Amino acid sequence: MSLRKNLGRLDPMNSGVEIEPVTSPSSRHRLERIMSVDTGHTASPTQTGQKRLRLQVAAGLAVLIAVVAVGANLGSSTPPLELALTPDDAMASCLPFEVAFLAEMPVAFEGTVTGVEGETVTLTVDRWFKGGEASEVNLVSQAGSVALIGGVDLAVGGQYLITATDGVVNACGYSSESTPEMRAAFEQAFGA
Repeated sequence: MSLRKNLGRLDPMNSGVEIEPVTSPSSRHRLERIMSVDTGHTASPTQTGQKRLRLQVAAGLAVLIAVVAVGANLGSSTPPLELALTPDDAMASCLPFEVAFLAEMPVAFEGTVTGVEGETVTLTVDRWFKGGEASEVNLVSQAGSVALIGGVDLAVGGQYLITATDGVVNACGYSSESTPEMRAAFEQAFGA
């Protein structure tokens, strides 16, 4: 198991949360405000040595936290996942939708369309149910036409529930607009 995954299991914060660098102006301002607070207490020579030791330990911890934060930021730049959209086939037949079959899908997520350019639809992942960790997914149309899933247009701002098998988006109701009913089916299939 990679160091990134081990750290990710220990980190209670969602991996999609931006971490502000310690060197940012905002972080420096907060640190300066904290360090300039006058407590009104004068230290004895023994307390001064203890204070210096505490500051050195705090500085060491700050450096360690900064290194972990930078490492987490570097590791979180997961490239977008790319999935293929196949053209609708009027002759294709679909099995009835079943939650048990949905649960077997290797890739499942909820996302919001942030861009449609030519044959590519870009979604920001709102929630992974199974099979991924990228924060962005590109759906590429194989037909050279406007991207559709099961006859549903993928529109900017729209929210969709998507499944895929072998790098291809599933149709037949297993990928669709995000509705309360479909979201409930995904939560039942993949756990809340």
